[in-house]
Amino acid sequence: MLTYGNLTLHSLLQKQAERFPEKNFIVFKDETITYHEFLNRTEKMAGWLMDKGIRKGDTVAAFLSNSPLFYETWFSCAAIGAVLLPINTASTPSELEYFLSHSDSKGLIYEGNLVNEQHLMVAEEQSLLFIQKDEENWSREKEKCQFTPADQPIYPGDVACIMYTSGTTAKPKGVLITHENYLFAGHSAVLYQQLTPEDRYLVFLPLFHVNSQYYTSMAMLAVGGTIILLERFKSSTFWDDVKKYRPTVSSLVATVIKMLLECPKHPSEKGHTLQKAGYGLFVHYQDLLKFQERFGVKLYQWYGMTESITTNIVTPLHEEMMTDPESGIVPIGKPGLGQDVRIIKEDGEEAGPGEVGEIIIKSPSLMKGYYKNPEATAKTLQNGYLYTGDKGYYNEEGFIWFVDRNKDMIKRAGENISSIEVENVLSSHASVEECAVIGEPDSLREEAVIAYIRCSEGKQVSSDELNEFCKERLSYFKVPQEFRFAEDFPRTSIGKIQKNLLRK
Repeated sequence: MLTYGNLTLHSLLQKQAERFPEKNFIVFKDETITYHEFLNRTEKMAGWLMDKGIRKGDTVAAFLSNSPLFYETWFSCAAIGAVLLPINTASTPSELEYFLSHSDSKGLIYEGNLVNEQHLMVAEEQSLLFIQKDEENWSREKEKCQFTPADQPIYPGDVACIMYTSGTTAKPKGVLITHENYLFAGHSAVLYQQLTPEDRYLVFLPLFHVNSQYYTSMAMLAVGGTIILLERFKSSTFWDDVKKYRPTVSSLVATVIKMLLECPKHPSEKGHTLQKAGYGLFVHYQDLLKFQERFGVKLYQWYGMTESITTNIVTPLHEEMMTDPESGIVPIGKPGLGQDVRIIKEDGEEAGPGEVGEIIIKSPSLMKGYYKNPEATAKTLQNGYLYTGDKGYYNEEGFIWFVDRNKDMIKRAGENISSIEVENVLSSHASVEECAVIGEPDSLREEAVIAYIRCSEGKQVSSDELNEFCKERLSYFKVPQEFRFAEDFPRTSIGKIQKNLLRK
């Protein structure tokens, strides 16, 4: 790919530090870090890693929450050609052991408040170079280090990161992400979101997640903007943070949109600087309208995967929000520029408008593969296409609708049922705040449709009422056989409901 020549993460950072030396790159709490300062910090840490024996191709694990240190670790690894392994900070000792051993990690940088004795025993047993973030001696040691380029040249196609998938159906797979992948993610995110060097991106989703790396942080580096970094999302202080830090754009998830709508009115929720925000699956149409009207923030949806690197399907910012006339569900958008998106039926033929099939993607930038897993790589990457495992369909205008994950589709008496469609109907009930629909084994009809319900604060609804509500709006075979009420749901690090755990 000639789009970036021989640029790598480090050489792009050098370029932007020359272009915007005194401009703030990262703002965190009361700390501001200019592009020049961040480059200096990164190179000192890279020198420290090399002094400790880390070389090109070695993997360094980061067990870190949102802070400038995460960025320093990421870009210092890139500077010497090492490979970053971001680890979910909720990982158990056994999960940590799998990540470190499977990735062949040589080092671990961690925060003391995130680990227990079992975590540390795992690291010690693997003879890792590891350091605690808060050790004062380490900070002083780094300051004395000097950066010298690696003996071996670093190429755009070299692996810069191993990102492990959630592992809902098997052991997590390590997605290999190259320097070129990261640069493409940043470049495309700038185009899709119409960003400029004047933008200030509010980042609060975990930095160990692809969303905060691909679509937000890399976008700001690519365009020369500013990252406003929060430790985490807090609905009660969100608009205070917006007022204080003056972001222009952010990235949300469905849970965040719901939580902000639930909050009482805030004096700063109008007349602020936040103009637009991207979001992922799944938000009810009425909630989107309420959010945009109440807060004055333009919402646009995107679809992408850890393996697909960028947002392959996006809502064009110039398009009006629309819905499927039958289901009332909002499309996930249209294929992004340079993205070849197709819908394939089970027989391998391309689907026509309105026909459901698997979404497959050919892109200028896909993952390099799965680490030490050629079988899974060959299954996912076929003839230049990424097979997503997600079901969808499109209309005559090219808008694409997400139907369901393959593993979340419910089969009942020979009929395929989209859990998303059933959830969309249930979400429109005035007493339902959140829901999740799954299939459970049924000896008579393959699977039973089960709905988990979280009621809105101060409201109640009976199973009989929900049953009648669904009967009026869904085909008989899609109506849940059972309604189960819950205070909350098991969730991923960015708030998505973990249906695999509900099924267990």
